[in-house]
Amino acid sequence: MYHLNSELLKHVSNTKEAENIQEKYRQIIETSNLNTKDLPIWDSINYIAAIDISYFNKEKVEYGVACAVLWDLKLNKIAQYEVLHDIIDFPYIPGFLGFREVPLMVKTMQKIKIKPDIIICDGHGIIHPRRFGEATHIGYALNIPSIGIAKNPFIGKSDWKSLKRVKGEKIPILDDGDLLGYATCLADNLKPVFISIGYRIDIELALKIALYLSKEHKQPEPLYLADRISRDYIKSM
Repeated sequence: MYHLNSELLKHVSNTKEAENIQEKYRQIIETSNLNTKDLPIWDSINYIAAIDISYFNKEKVEYGVACAVLWDLKLNKIAQYEVLHDIIDFPYIPGFLGFREVPLMVKTMQKIKIKPDIIICDGHGIIHPRRFGEATHIGYALNIPSIGIAKNPFIGKSDWKSLKRVKGEKIPILDDGDLLGYATCLADNLKPVFISIGYRIDIELALKIALYLSKEHKQPEPLYLADRISRDYIKSM
């Protein structure tokens, strides 16, 4: 059901190897994002998958618990969720989160029975030095349009701290004049998230999806639930 890019899922031993992979696919990704004929539109979206990972340590070994939530956009509720845990063998290094998390995310996504039209994750898309954040990584690895919805800023200039804490308020994130994404409030009185294109989607649709899926939490509801379910799984262990 899923078309996998194996190079983006293999184990890499160092950041130089990871950086070379990101640079290799950067131009392909940028071209795909600019080809508006192939980008999804609102009326074509039925299912959205949200994916997140929580962590725990056991006997000095780090494990990740991934939760994939399949969200029925028409009914606005969960259609399915799956949880999977495994050893994490790539360290946390800013700019290389995809190599740490995406292999486990993909394994979890493969347990979802219905292929989603869009993937959202708690990570950046093109708000990244090489325009290849975690959302871009998983989108291209699965060949599914994706959106980055990160809780913290990374690169780019933005006066996001001045943003009014009102749902729908947004301010651009720029890098040398290029629009990378938006800092956006998805709920009243809460801090903004940082939304960007991951793979094969335009920023306006990404914003619309994030706002539509949001309730009273900082993140869209499916992403909030993916995080909560993965944490509850760890507690149950």
